[in-house]
Amino acid sequence: MDRQHVEQLFRQHYRHMYAVACSLLYDGQESEDVVSEVFAQLLESDTELLPVSAEGYLMVAVRNRCLKRLRDKSNRERILRLYTDELHDGDDWLDDERRLKQLRQLAHTLLSPQELHLFTLRFLDGKDYRAICAETSTSRIAVWKHLSHIVKVLKENINTPEP
Repeated sequence: MDRQHVEQLFRQHYRHMYAVACSLLYDGQESEDVVSEVFAQLLESDTELLPVSAEGYLMVAVRNRCLKRLRDKSNRERILRLYTDELHDGDDWLDDERRLKQLRQLAHTLLSPQELHLFTLRFLDGKDYRAICAETSTSRIAVWKHLSHIVKVLKENINTPEP
């Protein structure tokens, strides 16, 4: 889609799209980001919007992006809560450090160099999917598949007793 057409759509629909995003996310900055992402995707894609369907398409795109953000945030918060609870269950922080060291060793043993790099970026460096995709020049779906495989492998092997 050409830049001029996207700018016209932006001027015409931004306020309503922003209002929809705010009603779902309750965060002005995050809502601006979501709306901007929708328009950035339009610029990059070959999508042609008819004047009759443009508003509906844009509103659905904003809603879907907001729901995805909420789902991702919910997952991150749940994992953080579980991890925090697990850390507090231990009697000693040294025990937690020992487990983290074992997890790193397990990752080095079981994962390919590419998987180890993704593991480090996501779980040790705390980077989000977008940053990982940009750094590794990998699609979002490929990153997700690799990380899912990594988690599965580590879960299967983390509770097995050492020989």
